[in-house]
Amino acid sequence: MPFAVKNLIQMSVSTTSGQRPRTCRACGRKFEYPVKGSEATRHHCADCVRVPEEVRKILERLNSRVLQLENQLRRIQEKAGASSPV
Repeated sequence: MPFAVKNLIQMSVSTTSGQRPRTCRACGRKFEYPVKGSEATRHHCADCVRVPEEVRKILERLNSRVLQLENQLRRIQEKAGASSPV
């Protein structure tokens, strides 16, 4: 079997293992879910699950706002780069 085909088969097997990469709503870190024995939930990584719910809600709002501002800045920079004559 050719090397490229063998790698393609291995990649398809690993992506269908039932684990899906998730992004924590509180800290923004990528994590695998579900993982047997992990405290992680669909929305929070194993570290943030241990944070008190009131604090986690504040972290979620802050993380959401930071992402919103980053996207806004990126769009402004793209717009400025596209309109500047070089």
